[in-house]
Amino acid sequence: MPQDKSGPVNVVTIKGTSVYIYHTPSVKDSKTYSSYTLVYTQAGKRKRKTAPTLEKAKSLAKMLAEQLSEGTGHLAALSPEEIADYTAATQILRRYGDVSLSSACQQFVDAMTRLDGHGTLLEAVDTHVETKQRGVRPEITVPLLVENFIAAKEREGLSPYYVKDIGRKLKRFAASFRCDVASIRGHDIKTWISKQGTGRSANNLRSAVSTLLSFAKESGYLPENERHAAEQVSKVNERPSAIGIYTPDELKRILNQCPSEMIPSMTIAAFAGLRSAEILRLDWADIDLDRGHIVLSAEKAKTATRRLIPITANLATWLKPHAKKNGRVTPQLQNLDNLTRKFQAICKKAGVEAQRNGFRHSFASYRLATEKSAAAVSLEMGNSPNKLFTNYREIVTEANAKDWFAISPLADNPTKSRASRRGAKAVE
Repeated sequence: MPQDKSGPVNVVTIKGTSVYIYHTPSVKDSKTYSSYTLVYTQAGKRKRKTAPTLEKAKSLAKMLAEQLSEGTGHLAALSPEEIADYTAATQILRRYGDVSLSSACQQFVDAMTRLDGHGTLLEAVDTHVETKQRGVRPEITVPLLVENFIAAKEREGLSPYYVKDIGRKLKRFAASFRCDVASIRGHDIKTWISKQGTGRSANNLRSAVSTLLSFAKESGYLPENERHAAEQVSKVNERPSAIGIYTPDELKRILNQCPSEMIPSMTIAAFAGLRSAEILRLDWADIDLDRGHIVLSAEKAKTATRRLIPITANLATWLKPHAKKNGRVTPQLQNLDNLTRKFQAICKKAGVEAQRNGFRHSFASYRLATEKSAAAVSLEMGNSPNKLFTNYREIVTEANAKDWFAISPLADNPTKSRASRRGAKAVE
């Protein structure tokens, strides 16, 4: 007998067990006869019964629902093993009140049908609960989030060098993740970072991404009370690099090959010990040759602490021919990569092996040999005395240190260099 496609006209439910009543009239000899079909599940099988009127159908449905909810409607069709399973299942369901076994099974089947192979029912429930706990949040793609982040940091008045540097890192991240930020997981970030670099470089990227996702959390795009994806990624191990310094003779060779526009940055690195990033931010207005010091503001220092760095006598001699009232000391260099490549190219031309952080390492070692005070040198360099010894100091003689800080463009040199051709005498 065909089932009415308009849906059931009545449903009788007792303790979670439902019997559906459909209006299924039949036609015979051009006459229409009223009829109702009852549909229910018994022992896991779909069953049907008919009744001539709706009242009789309701009465029959009530009786069937009562039998099925009590279990008596199934017993005749079940084996002893099935009866044992049925009994165990109903006992499990008792904690949820009036939910019947057939109702629970029907919900399971409906849920699995809707999942259509995309995970288990428990996974679907976990996702649903997580979504409810998070609430409804606005979505934002990573590229747009990066734009908002950079704009926010510029409005806060942070150092343009910091904004530019972290922006460069985050744009690399945005190029790989053009999705909603809330969809990114910890393993996604870990995999991405592993392809970008190792050691300190990898950790710097992780730190930048973590800062971005913290901003996303503050902006309401991520849950407030949960660790974001970058916080779930551990730092990679950084192998301590060997401390390499230049000898006074090597520095002379390097400066002899140094083009005029690079003399200020190269000599400030060698004789004042500034970090490469700090040199890149330095302005001529920060250099007071009359008073003999460089004023590094908190905005330009890596540690965000103002420093006063003495200008040694030989450094003053190097800087005077190039000094200006204001303007960047390195206008030809746009970022750290430019500066590093330039330094390495000059070293290569001089026949000297380039050392990582070689000028800062050298300054720390030679300055400590002359000043005899770790506290004073660490104050000039903007780090702790302990870090001075562990990260920068190499054992050198006082005589070597004096030779280092005696290197000057005014010293005699029989070899004509590029510097001398540009109006300065060659280094010793």
